[in-house]
Amino acid sequence: MREPRSAPARAAAVLEILLGLGGLTLLGWMIHRIGLSLLWSNLSHFGLMPTLFLAAVYSLAQVFFCLAWLWVVDPFGAVGFGRLFAAYLAGDALNMTVPSGNLAGEPVKVMLLGGALPMESAVTSVTVYKFADFVSMTLFLLMGWAAHFFFYSLPVSWNVGAGIVVGGMGAVSAFLFMVQKRGFFHPAGKWLGKAAIFEAWIEKKLDSAHSVDRGIRDFYAHHPRRFALSVLFNLIAWFGGVLEIALFMKLAGLQTSLAAAMTIETFSLFINNVAFFVPARLGVGEGGRVLLFLTLGYTPQAGLSYGIIRRIRESAWVGIGFLILLFMRKRRGPHKNPSDLS
Repeated sequence: MREPRSAPARAAAVLEILLGLGGLTLLGWMIHRIGLSLLWSNLSHFGLMPTLFLAAVYSLAQVFFCLAWLWVVDPFGAVGFGRLFAAYLAGDALNMTVPSGNLAGEPVKVMLLGGALPMESAVTSVTVYKFADFVSMTLFLLMGWAAHFFFYSLPVSWNVGAGIVVGGMGAVSAFLFMVQKRGFFHPAGKWLGKAAIFEAWIEKKLDSAHSVDRGIRDFYAHHPRRFALSVLFNLIAWFGGVLEIALFMKLAGLQTSLAAAMTIETFSLFINNVAFFVPARLGVGEGGRVLLFLTLGYTPQAGLSYGIIRRIRESAWVGIGFLILLFMRKRRGPHKNPSDLS
């Protein structure tokens, strides 16, 4: 029998529901202001085949994200690209839908590598890859934020906010690297044990946590080139959104500008990072793109059309990820636990 949720858990669940409803309300308000008939006309004019083409083009970005993980995984054992890609998509589906700072899907990635790698190695590879992904996002945002000054004059408050976010991410990157070099999992486990949080469970896992910390330090010491390549492949993947926006502009008959596409994607990511607590960034993502398209001289209906097309693409990948998760969990059986490091 499932234990009842604690009061903080219930409050968090209620907050998620309210934020989700708020996002839906915002999306509905934008559709009402722009006009459903005008929006539908724009989407119909754009067409199904161009929408599918954009989704196919973005699949290249997904492949590059997974190749970035492959550079990290290879030293720990042979994992086929197909299996790794399936684990990536399943974990990414949770990251995109659960408000968790893009961390909810990482235990799933570990679980789905079970059998192909020892659990400690799977945790190590996921930890290093996630850090490489974070570093690459920081670099992408820094590049996009710096580059837009040559083309556009955005509100000062936007630039101050963006500077704070990218500066904070840079500081966090440096801090996380130092923490990983010194060891994170074993000290965290000891602290949780002393705090009597899951004390009995933690005591059994301290040796495995120590192995994970040692694996992370060894990876940075012996495979710096692989880590750099992982950052590079992730960075290339982040440009997938820029390419998608530029192609949307071209196919929609808008004035095509790589500078505009880079600025829209960069500041959309800033908004997403700030609004990470909103489930699937519902309404917030679309609203941010409408505002950015409008600020750069495009029509609001163009921004919302792109936002909806992007939401369709993201939903398709999320659906594929959940189908993979359902299929692989059935194959593994209910007795497997993604948090089991032994």
